[in-house]
Amino acid sequence: MFNLLIAYTEDEWVGDEWRIERSRVAIEYTTNDISERYRELDETAISELKSFPCLFAVEHEAVATKIGYITNILVEGGDVSVGFEFDQNLPELPQGALENMRQEIELGKLELYRTHWAVKDQPLWDILLSKEYITSAQLEAAISARQPFAIVPAEEAATTVSTGAADDVFIVHGQDELAKLEMAEFVRSLGLNPIILHQQANLGMTIIEKIEHYANVGFGIVLYTECDEGRRRGELSARYRARQNVVFEHGYLIARLGRQRVAAVVKGSVETPNDISGVVYVAMDIEGEWKNAIRLELRSAKYPV
Repeated sequence: MFNLLIAYTEDEWVGDEWRIERSRVAIEYTTNDISERYRELDETAISELKSFPCLFAVEHEAVATKIGYITNILVEGGDVSVGFEFDQNLPELPQGALENMRQEIELGKLELYRTHWAVKDQPLWDILLSKEYITSAQLEAAISARQPFAIVPAEEAATTVSTGAADDVFIVHGQDELAKLEMAEFVRSLGLNPIILHQQANLGMTIIEKIEHYANVGFGIVLYTECDEGRRRGELSARYRARQNVVFEHGYLIARLGRQRVAAVVKGSVETPNDISGVVYVAMDIEGEWKNAIRLELRSAKYPV
């Protein structure tokens, strides 16, 4: 997910604070479920919004678009004061870049002509990389700057096993950011610590080494969401599928923790693997009954919830 902030003039991005009418925050050009999540701008909402990368643009793309983060959000009557900073490790996006990414970021027809703050449910980094607006080296530098850590040689990190706290829960997810955020929030509400891979320090490791390092936990939750589409050869209709990394990490966690310590949660109509026998899939229903099911699984795994 990412924030798209569009100001009226470039002068509004001079300094470190921007003011906008509350009625234009996370409502316009934002899906209903995202708008509902951030409608109140409470402490949880503010924390999440600050964690998303931001594009700071000007109407009509009159100037280059900057990349950065929100540092502070303060609701003051009918206005919202937004503190911000630009990421010095990432280049500005040239004029016309947003228009060039219109389909990928689901830009509204007249969105570039309206001062507002939208919250988009698209993988910004993947899009910018695919469009070659940023490089992998620039992105790695930007992420490292926001998550400082001691430099550990890759060969040492690969052989180091994370101690894993007794209240840690490893969460595997695809590109459905709302599902990930909702699950992480629920885990925290139980007094437990959600471990989300991309939020952890790289320590010079590859992806598989990071999984091995951080999956030293007592329980894992795997989110199957409608991220991809797939079908058998010769068939005309396709079905929603989870990302390949989700299926792989699901199998890995079962092998590492045992089936009784891994819960698979399905949101929407998603095809699930048929070769993992004995696995129970919990439907992420609107009513929230899935929370009771996960709580029971955690209790069975001796978590004090």
